[in-house]
Amino acid sequence: MPTDQISRYDVNRNVRMVLTRHDVDLSRIDYSYVGSTIYLYGELVKCQGEFQGTGIETLAKELTSLSHVRDIQFDLSNWVISSALGSWQVSRSKRGGAMAAGAKQGDAMSDSTHVIEKVEGFAEILQDIERKKEQEEQEVTVLPGA
Repeated sequence: MPTDQISRYDVNRNVRMVLTRHDVDLSRIDYSYVGSTIYLYGELVKCQGEFQGTGIETLAKELTSLSHVRDIQFDLSNWVISSALGSWQVSRSKRGGAMAAGAKQGDAMSDSTHVIEKVEGFAEILQDIERKKEQEEQEVTVLPGA
């Protein structure tokens, strides 16, 4: 391998070191290096405290300064980050606020573990679906004049 080439493993290791240095919660974000681009997706949050726009801009600048990295693509649920004319545009995502609120309240949008207490076969599940469908059809009433 020529000395000017670097392996994906090495760049990913360097990305991990930068994210760790900035106290990023690595359980909530995924990253990958392909070609000369770093791809970050998931939710960008700190282990302790909260990110501010300037901290994210510093993080982005440090990632782009890594060897062999020419671009970063962000697909984050809680931040919108883009690069234009050498500067970083950072703003909170509206969809991230809903996800964060859902995670705090423990609703369906949050990560959770579900324990299945009863094992059912496909036939039983299909029968239940059919029964519910029949019940819904029986509950439908026809409005006068329709």
